[in-house]
Formats: sequence, C-alpha cells, structure tokens
Amino acid sequence: MMSPGTYLNKRRVAAGLSIIDVAALVNTSPRLGGIDKVAWIDRIEKDIAALSPDVVAALSDVFRFSRRVLEQLITIRSYGPSAVQHAPQLCLICGCSQNDACFTGEATCGWASDDVCTACAPKSLSIKES
Repeated sequence: MMSPGTYLNKRRVAAGLSIIDVAALVNTSPRLGGIDKVAWIDRIEKDIAALSPDVVAALSDVFRFSRRVLEQLITIRSYGPSAVQHAPQLCLICGCSQNDACFTGEATCGWASDDVCTACAPKSLSIKES
C-alpha cells in the first residue's frame, strides 16, 4: 500500500508542480522561508514530518488530492490494513483514486487495471518497455 507521503508526492507531480512550486504557494504558520518550506515538504513526502489537519489544509490549497484517501493511508500506516473497511484503489503512477480522478480534458479517468488509471495507462506501457 502506498504511504501518505508517496501519495502526496504523486498527486503533486500529477498537478505539474515541483517541491519549489509548492513551497512558493503554500502558506505556513509560523511563516517559513523558502528553503525551510522545501525541506519541510520533502520531509512530508518522505513520511518524516507529521501531517496535522493544518498541514493537510495548507497543502490542499495548493494542489488537488483526496483528504479521505490521505486519512485512510495514515490510518493504514498507523494501525495496519485491517483498520479501514476498504483500502483506497490508487494509481501507482499518478496516485489518483475514485475520489480524485484525473481530468483528461473531456472526462475523468477510469481504471485500465487494478493499479493504473486510464490517463496513465500509456505511460505505464512506455515505462515497461524502457
């Protein structure tokens, strides 16, 4: 199962944002400088820094992800897979789920397989061929 930090990393990348972009856009209290924000976001994505409700709210103001999915992943990491009734189905490439599907211009993505969405299916083929 994907970790909470990996999920946030994949959703950030899917939004087309670098860590530096997020650091420039996120508001923190107390106010952090750019270098400190970059290090803080990096620690979040490596599952080192804590994810409080304030942190989740600050990040959700910058890029799209499902708070419900994030909460489930935190619960699974803390208490094991049996702690949630249904683990979220996540795309291994972009981290999307049924709660935060990719928008491909005209429609949202679906599932090409158990762990790859239709928006990422062509990417997964090129990764396997490399």
